[in-house]
Amino acid sequence: MDPCTIVEKLPSAAEYNRLRQSVGWGAYQEEVIDRSLPHSLYCLCACKDDQVVGMARIIGDAGMVYYIQDVIVRPKYQRQGIGTQLMDRIMDYVRAHANHNSIIGLMSAKGKEPFYERYGFTRRPTDSLGCGMTTFWSVE
Repeated sequence: MDPCTIVEKLPSAAEYNRLRQSVGWGAYQEEVIDRSLPHSLYCLCACKDDQVVGMARIIGDAGMVYYIQDVIVRPKYQRQGIGTQLMDRIMDYVRAHANHNSIIGLMSAKGKEPFYERYGFTRRPTDSLGCGMTTFWSVE
């Protein structure tokens, strides 16, 4: 198989939605994506055969909180080390930019927890940390 190239760039709105939909996540309106993604602190795309086949990004306040978001690899390209390449580069960014006691967070897809544990992330709840919580905002 041809190697994958990891590039510091934002995906297009269409590429972003294709990635999300390939793993069963919902799509966003392209205007929302075009407005939102440029606010990422750092973004990588995995490219293979002139296609974006994966991505990962960091959002946050560039000081106290860094949140790893949208670690996605299209199913056809999973289990080839692409996710590891993306996370290795994401963690390089964290090491270079985070401060003492910065919070580095992420939300794992079900079943992917062992992958993130390799990078030092902890499942919650623990004796000292409560459950992570999420809500999906709905505008009617």
